[in-house]
Amino acid sequence: MDYESKFEELKANLEAAILEAIWVPNELLPERYHENREGGSTLKRINRIYDAEVVPKVKDPRGESVVISDGVVMSDNPERLAILNRYRDAAEAEKEIPYQINEHKLYRNEQAFAVAMELELEEEE
Repeated sequence: MDYESKFEELKANLEAAILEAIWVPNELLPERYHENREGGSTLKRINRIYDAEVVPKVKDPRGESVVISDGVVMSDNPERLAILNRYRDAAEAEKEIPYQINEHKLYRNEQAFAVAMELELEEEE
């Protein structure tokens, strides 16, 4: 086993241990995430529920393809097409192109950034 794969394995184990070690009391969680037996949940359990129930329902139309051939829409997603039309109209009018924030991706990117920075969270008194 080479050092790089060993390092990746250790990193994954450390991340899993951190998620299992951080416990959040029920008072700070939405009801769906409550663990009544222990009075709170670990971040690992919270992420597992979130990934199973929320992630599949979140659909980002910007990630869907629209096929255009010779100026004719061949296949589309109505939401994605509406976004592209807004961008086209703004560009033609030489206005600032409106950007809509994808809250789900923003949340995941913020989490990844905090992990990469090894951000320490301050506890409230």
